[in-house]
Amino acid sequence: MDWSFTWVSSARNEFNYDYMVSFRPEQVQGGKAVYNYAPFDMELEDREGVSVFYRAPDGAIYNTYSAHARGIDLLNTAYNYLDLVPKGRDEDD
Repeated sequence: MDWSFTWVSSARNEFNYDYMVSFRPEQVQGGKAVYNYAPFDMELEDREGVSVFYRAPDGAIYNTYSAHARGIDLLNTAYNYLDLVPKGRDEDD
């Protein structure tokens, strides 16, 4: 298809905090984190998430897609294989 696009890292900037997938220590300790658009009792400083953006010809940037938690499973092919085996991801106690 001859597509061309730029991959961009969110390392060493505020992006992950803006899109609520990284959390400051006070959010984790105080139970005041918001993840996947809802209050969440967070135990980790970072969670999974993916976002897609589009730059319009006039220069405006649009967030066209975001997913968190189980919403990104298709991007992690290891999960797809685990879902095929008898015990799946073996997440039960």
